Amino acid sequence: MKQGDNFQKLMQIQYSLNGHHEIVQPGRVFLKEGTLMKLSRKDMQPRVFFLFNDALLYTTPLQSGMYKLNNMLSLAGMKVKKPTQEAYQNELKIESVERSFILSASSATERDEWLEAISRSIEEYAKKRITFCPSRSLDEADSENKEEVSPLGSKAPIWIPDTRATMCMICTSEFTLTWRRHHCRACGKIVCQACSSNKCGLDYLKNQPARVCEHCFQELQKLDHQHSPKIGSPGNHKSSSALSSVLQSIPSGRKQKKIPAALKEVSANTEDSSMSGYLYRSKGNKKPWKHLWFVIKNKVLYTYAASEDVAALESQPLLGFTVTQVKDENSESRVFQLLHKNMVFYVFKADDAHSAQKWIEAFQEGTIL
Repeated sequence: MKQGDNFQKLMQIQYSLNGHHEIVQPGRVFLKEGTLMKLSRKDMQPRVFFLFNDALLYTTPLQSGMYKLNNMLSLAGMKVKKPTQEAYQNELKIESVERSFILSASSATERDEWLEAISRSIEEYAKKRITFCPSRSLDEADSENKEEVSPLGSKAPIWIPDTRATMCMICTSEFTLTWRRHHCRACGKIVCQACSSNKCGLDYLKNQPARVCEHCFQELQKLDHQHSPKIGSPGNHKSSSALSSVLQSIPSGRKQKKIPAALKEVSANTEDSSMSGYLYRSKGNKKPWKHLWFVIKNKVLYTYAASEDVAALESQPLLGFTVTQVKDENSESRVFQLLHKNMVFYVFKADDAHSAQKWIEAFQEGTIL
């Protein structure tokens, strides 16, 4: 884009924002814009994004045709990646210091276009910073783009959507209308009240106390002890209590659900499975369909209520079973069944014929020793 056209585009974006915002900046270049669905706790909401060579503009479209500016996310330290589960092939994960979230495109192709554009912009921005900051080395810039684990609490975590977990991701207690979901502000996991009764100051929140899960609370306490001066050193009491002063633990009752150990061996979001995703399942031709998450791993079929549950509802070894496709004009090759000794054990239905075929192949592989 020519310099004059770029300036005109930046002015156009600036005027389209509700309120007064300085979008036109020296050296800023417009790269890409588009509407993506943002996954919130309850549902998906349309958001309009503007990608520049130094930042990602995150806005909400208004009825007036203007945009409400939600955040201007710097590309410094930003990470972008796609989920490992094929069921979420249209999604994109954005991680930055200020905000982190999941986006969904209209297709896998559109998702890949955004992934490439943002990844390239992050890489070029990191290299550009070296030019203006001689003290920074190329290795330092490269490390920002690699999959390195950031210190806990230094970046806003991606919150797992409510619909993707039916149980606490720590104690496995089932959520109900009264036993509600809570999000850990350090890792983004969905946990119950009993497992998130702690508060801790987090760097990305300017050390403001925020709800954290038991696991993160313990890790943050370890970090606090590691960074505290040794006993006897000047100013020890004041320094060691700096973070501890915002570490709070509130006793709370636990609503524990007893689950067999075998059902907790594999979580729904495991990355090394043969196949995973949502399917409709029926226990017979006259039984109603249930929408469940399935994982095939080590020739065992695991069934979950949702895609982020840490314990399965049931597990079934596949050895000795056979898989056949149901050829019906109405099913459009989306239906297949699992049989044991020529008796129908389960009937499955995929969203499309392509997915059904991949599942059939995964099942067949699992039934063979």
